[in-house]
Amino acid sequence: MAPDEVTFEKLLACFPWRPMRGCPGRYLLAGCPTASAPSDLFGDLQFGEARGAQTADRVLVAMVRGGGIISYARANGTFVHTLGDGAGLARKLAALGLNQAAGGRRSP
Repeated sequence: MAPDEVTFEKLLACFPWRPMRGCPGRYLLAGCPTASAPSDLFGDLQFGEARGAQTADRVLVAMVRGGGIISYARANGTFVHTLGDGAGLARKLAALGLNQAAGGRRSP
């Protein structure tokens, strides 16, 4: 899937996500934490890197139409991948002290 074709709905359908309890509009990739980096799973999506004051992990964000992915790179080399719809993603980025500009290129 080309980066410009990636949408929240397509990501939700293509990967085994499970809803995050108490976090409407946010999903956790089944099997996390994993050794698979975002590029291993999500191909050519562009991830921007940030550090939020609320997490010790590196935060990797890719924006797509309708939402985006937040991946947390842990110090032990594993990753936790989450998917959020527009509202869920915005809420989490704000909670991390980041804004949507912290993400990679937004697909049209």
